[in-house]
Amino acid sequence: MPVPPPTEPALASALALARERPAELSVSDLADHAGYSPFHFSRLFTRHAGIGPGQYLTALRIDTAKRLLLTDDEAVIEVATAVGFTSLSSFTRRFRETVGVPPAQLRRLAERISDTPPRPFSLLRPGTGTVHAEIELPPAFSPRGDASIWVGWYPHPAPIGLPHSGTLISGSSTVQLPLRPGAPFLLGFAVPMHADAWDQLAPSAPMVAVHPLPLTQPEQVTLRFTLPEMTRPPLLTALPSLCRR
Repeated sequence: MPVPPPTEPALASALALARERPAELSVSDLADHAGYSPFHFSRLFTRHAGIGPGQYLTALRIDTAKRLLLTDDEAVIEVATAVGFTSLSSFTRRFRETVGVPPAQLRRLAERISDTPPRPFSLLRPGTGTVHAEIELPPAFSPRGDASIWVGWYPHPAPIGLPHSGTLISGSSTVQLPLRPGAPFLLGFAVPMHADAWDQLAPSAPMVAVHPLPLTQPEQVTLRFTLPEMTRPPLLTALPSLCRR
């Protein structure tokens, strides 16, 4: 079960520091800042965030890289260096694994969806049993009910890596998803239907939903979408890229 936000100021401060300087810091640096051994810090961090501090730092670096690629025309190797990677091949592999496309292709994807926003699509795979999810969005976020909503299965309670299965919907308040062994966490993200390419590919404040418990058997649940806590990992997957998988 997810742990509430940290009450220890030192851990909260380490999380804030990670977001400020992800390219410069290591797990040991964060542990030193919090006043813990790396082992104890990693245990506390993982209990709170659902992923380890190393994964969290990498997620922040990839998120920064996405934004640099979409706003600057620097070469990919320069972007990789700017976010703390010393190997272009390692950066490209990690970027593709978590975002869904190679770094250079993200720029081309932005150009494509500027003209043609992604339409609803499904990557749902057969499973043993179905989860029925009720979608709850703040009324002011989508007054016409046309928000673009992704709901998918992840192996962690955080959007690290590509989803194992999922669907992009619009105009519906319910969705049915076959269970996915090995990916029991149901996560959702919502952006306005007419969001620009930037908000589709690197949303700064998407509405997010995370079911608090792993789901391993058929049931009916509610996904409540809210603005994310500052300590949650960023949304890395370029959702429009998934429709081409």
